[in-house]
Amino acid sequence: MFYLFFLCVALIYFVNLGLNTVWIPNESFYADASRRMLESKDFLTPVYNGELRLNKPPMTYWLTALSFALFGINEFALRFFQAVLGLGTGVIAYLLGRRLCDEKTGILSFLALSLSLQFVANARYTSPEIPFVFFITLTLYLWFRGYEEKRNVFIYLSFLSASAAVLTKGPAGYVLPAMVVIIYLLITDWREVFKPKYYIGTAFVFLASGWWFIYQYLENREAFLEVFIKENVKRIYALQRDPFYYYLLDINISFLPYSFLVFAALIWAVRRKRRELLFPLVWFLSILSLFSLVKMKIPVYILPAFPAMALLVSTFLLSEDWKRFKYASSIILGFLLFTTTAFGGYLFKLNILLLIIIFLSLIATLLSRHFIYAPLVGGAGLLIYLSIVFLPEVEKFRPYRKLGEMLYSLREKGAVYEVGHFHHNLPFYSRGKVIRNVELEEVKKPAVVLIKEPASCESLWRGKLYIGSESRFFVFLRDIKRGRRFEWFRVCLNPIGEIQTHP
Repeated sequence: MFYLFFLCVALIYFVNLGLNTVWIPNESFYADASRRMLESKDFLTPVYNGELRLNKPPMTYWLTALSFALFGINEFALRFFQAVLGLGTGVIAYLLGRRLCDEKTGILSFLALSLSLQFVANARYTSPEIPFVFFITLTLYLWFRGYEEKRNVFIYLSFLSASAAVLTKGPAGYVLPAMVVIIYLLITDWREVFKPKYYIGTAFVFLASGWWFIYQYLENREAFLEVFIKENVKRIYALQRDPFYYYLLDINISFLPYSFLVFAALIWAVRRKRRELLFPLVWFLSILSLFSLVKMKIPVYILPAFPAMALLVSTFLLSEDWKRFKYASSIILGFLLFTTTAFGGYLFKLNILLLIIIFLSLIATLLSRHFIYAPLVGGAGLLIYLSIVFLPEVEKFRPYRKLGEMLYSLREKGAVYEVGHFHHNLPFYSRGKVIRNVELEEVKKPAVVLIKEPASCESLWRGKLYIGSESRFFVFLRDIKRGRRFEWFRVCLNPIGEIQTHP
């Protein structure tokens, strides 16, 4: 049965995976820097658009470069390992659910995690988040299995996985799983904390992952230190201040389809004193508490807690307790997700046949009295609708591939500039540096310039481009519908005159 569900989720992950051009801005960094790694054969120092990109360690770039080498430099290859590791994280959740409870819990844990809105969005989009969650989850699974079975080989493998997590997103790759393990052991078996294997393992993580940080410190000292402190220290107390309850609200959206049920599961697990759920409880609460204390809050920060949340929700839903609450909540969530899909279709792009299929699937689930699966059906329907209907429609407003190819073909005419704005994926598609942050008067001729209108020039291309962040996807959809934040741009040879500046 698990294999059937795995195949269905895999289809959702991979359908139209390579359809859309590189998203702006974040995915652009990994696309261009990974392409440059293959070309330069320098796999230690990421370079984006001719500039050092040391914000994150190289693991995501390595995975993307490997995929480019296997499948060619294209959008499908760019996102391939993101989808694979997303599915892999779901498989680990299944293994943990089966170990803690039973097969049914494992399957529901897999579905609750792999179909959660924030998780799927990141599994179809290249960034360090999903590789990071995968290695954190693998680290905790290997440690828990090694501890439960008294097999040190799994514990040592967990340190290897933690090293990969550090090479994905920095010291948090070790700090997060170590925090979960220490708190769990202090509650259950405090003497275990003092065993030498943990200190040997910690030294191993330092050696296996710390070398890259030492190398960058020696090679690019000032640039590396500035970025390292900003990414790993200042985010804790500076840069941005959000309320401590930020994630308590955000989970209700990001963890759809089961949303607020995770909080009910938390209360239930504590009240029932379910000892087998202590590990996911510590896992979830420690990560939630830590990032609630950090001043700067971003939804993806608590993605490493999602596998634990899936385990808690699944065990709760399959229990015999609180049936009326669970059934009512599940029905509401299922229809809420379907209504969201239908309303989004009405506003943006309508596909009546697909909506009917989703609705009938939801009704069939309820008629078969499998109420707790209603959110999964509604959530899967939303994801399928997004992949099959919304993403192709959105791409009509994103001419970056053709624009980039044109800029590449014009490189012999001069250096490539963008004036008045900067579209981060153009270096990837133009296969070279795009000079930015200059005024029109600073352009050195001969030059090929992409500029915002008005401008006096010999125009080779004219079209509308979005000037916002596409990472906020639903805001992007709204802007497309309203025609907001789109500006006319031209590709010009040796432009003259002044350019209008927009705030």
